[in-house]
Amino acid sequence: MDTLASRVIERCEEIPDDPAPGSYVVVDVIFFSTTVVELFENGAASLHVVSEKPETLEHKADNPDVVAGGDRTEDFQPVGDYDFFNSPSFVQDLDLTDRPVYMTSTNGGRAVNRLLAADSDDVEVYIGSTTNARALATHLRGRDDDRPTYVVSAGTSGDVATEDHVGATLVGRHLDGHPPTEVELEIFRQHLPTAKGDDYLHTAHPTRQADLLDYITAFDERTAVPKLEDGRFVDVANAEN
Repeated sequence: MDTLASRVIERCEEIPDDPAPGSYVVVDVIFFSTTVVELFENGAASLHVVSEKPETLEHKADNPDVVAGGDRTEDFQPVGDYDFFNSPSFVQDLDLTDRPVYMTSTNGGRAVNRLLAADSDDVEVYIGSTTNARALATHLRGRDDDRPTYVVSAGTSGDVATEDHVGATLVGRHLDGHPPTEVELEIFRQHLPTAKGDDYLHTAHPTRQADLLDYITAFDERTAVPKLEDGRFVDVANAEN
C-alpha cells in the first residue's frame, strides 16, 4: 500500500530537480509555514515567496500595499522597512486584510523555490503546518484526481528537523484517514516546543516563546489551505467557502 510515509521528502535538499507529478506539501513548522498559515488566517490576499529577503522591499517600493517580510532585530522587531519577520505571533498585529504578502525563509522558502523552479503544470505546491494539517488533508482528499501527495519536511540547513516530521506526520495521518489520538497529540504538544532544545525555549525572547507555546501546538485549529496558483499562494479553503 502506498502510504504517505513512503512519500515523505526528509529535507528540502532532496527535492528532485525534475519532481514527479503530484501535490507537494512544504512543511517548515518553526517558523515559516506556521507563519504563512497565520497570514492567511488574518486576511492576507496572497503570498509570494521570493528567493532573497531584500526582494520583498523591491515589491513594496512598487506597490505600497505590499506587506514585506524580512529580517529582525535582536529585540524581535522588523529591520528597517520590513513589516514583519517569520513569527506566527508577531503577524497577529499586522494590517493584512486583502493585501499581498512577500516573504521567504532559509528552509521552507527554499523548498518552495526549488519546486517553483520545476515550472511544471503537473506539480501542485501547498504549505502545511501542525496548525492546518487536518484542513489541508481534507482539501487534498476532496480533489477529483488521484495524483500522489508528497510531503517535504524542509529541515534545518540541510539537517533533518524533528518538528517538520511531526507536521508531516499530522498531515499524513489525516490524509490516510487515521487522525492522531489525543494521547499522541499530547506527546507532540509536550515535545514540539523543545524540538530545538530546552535551552532554546527557556532562554528565548518572549516572541519566540509565544510562537512555540501558543501557535505551533495549536494542532488542527486553523482552516487556511495555502496553494500555489499563478505564481503566488492563495487560501483555496477560503475560496471554496
